[in-house]
Amino acid sequence: AVQAQVESPAFFTFNGTEVVAEHSNGNLLGPASLYPGFTTPAIPGETVVLFGNGFGPTVTPLVSGSVAQSGNLPALPVIEIGGIPATVVYAGLIGPGEFQFNVMIPSTAPAGDNALTATYNGFTTQAGVLLTVAR
Repeated sequence: AVQAQVESPAFFTFNGTEVVAEHSNGNLLGPASLYPGFTTPAIPGETVVLFGNGFGPTVTPLVSGSVAQSGNLPALPVIEIGGIPATVVYAGLIGPGEFQFNVMIPSTAPAGDNALTATYNGFTTQAGVLLTVAR
């Protein structure tokens, strides 16, 4: 038997630990060593785009089986980078099962790999996800 729940939020990861994310210009975010020549760390104060799933219903009702799904979450999740609350500018569904979060990197985020978590409706994303920051 498996217990179902309405929400089970998680971030997508490249290698099990590095969050799937982009800079606002669409370039991949991550440590330079993740995909050399393609990934670069975030900068404090920068707004980045994170991706995940399992955050639950949106304000706009979804159409079962539709290939085009979208809608804002009814409330913004609490996202922390290195234990520091980040400003969430946008949180919503952009495709079937894919949520996007536009998040401002805290100005006090330390350089290096930072733990990344999101809490939404009492549920927290998986442990061990990292977001790399450069100073």
